[in-house]
Amino acid sequence: MSESPVERLFGALDRLDVRAAMDLMAPDCKLLTVDGRRAEGTIAVRALLTDFLATLHSTTHRITGQWHQDDVWIAEVEASYELMDRLRITALPRAFVVRHGPDGVTDLRVYGAHEQPLAEHPTSDEELRIDGRWIPPL
Repeated sequence: MSESPVERLFGALDRLDVRAAMDLMAPDCKLLTVDGRRAEGTIAVRALLTDFLATLHSTTHRITGQWHQDDVWIAEVEASYELMDRLRITALPRAFVVRHGPDGVTDLRVYGAHEQPLAEHPTSDEELRIDGRWIPPL
């Protein structure tokens, strides 16, 4: 396989295919999203990915840089989203850190440049919004 774990993950996410994304995950996988939501284990990660992808009509992730050291892959990405209401949010900068083991992705962490300032901290149950628009977490 010539694709990195990051490229395979984006392939599944960009098809809005939770099943394909979960096929890449290890049983003890962990997920941290841009908006601070966390999931641990396949049941919780599947639920979080399902919730995220259900809000989207389409998504694309374009890798602008990628590095690999031991079991860690790091990718700089431009993420674009079309929400179910057809609102388009394009070219959001993201950094993905993926730990990959023999059973698949063990840890996926997504970081972005559109988080709220520290002084404007929402509770963990609130959505991340910029200028009144929801910002997708992956």
